[in-house]
Amino acid sequence: MALDLDGELDVLGVSRNPVLDMKYVIPENAPVLPSIVSGGRDAELLVDIDSNAAVLYNQPLPEEIEWVEYDMDLALLTFVTYSGKVQGLGMTIHKPFRKYLGKADKVMMIYMEDAKFPRDIYPAKLIVRYTGI
Repeated sequence: MALDLDGELDVLGVSRNPVLDMKYVIPENAPVLPSIVSGGRDAELLVDIDSNAAVLYNQPLPEEIEWVEYDMDLALLTFVTYSGKVQGLGMTIHKPFRKYLGKADKVMMIYMEDAKFPRDIYPAKLIVRYTGI
């Protein structure tokens, strides 16, 4: 009797499932927006020793930011729009900024037109989460 291996599941084989090979695209009406540093948009996070924080970006955001959430455990910033959509910064917060950002109460959102001139500046309340995990 011959052993039939053709019907066996090859767990180490190359994926031939077109669903798994597709690039994920966020639907237009989804509550999650692409990160701020995506689609050719550059951004910088600035934090000083007095816990003043700002995000500078070079292209308009899809919606105005209502508040910002800083997860100290994960070192991530999440931006929430007035309509409730969420948008990540797209990068982790570097260690030198973390303790000062954790003491801030707002983040200044600054749109830099042509990456040179501030065109739009507004504050967004900062909510800090820290569980110590």
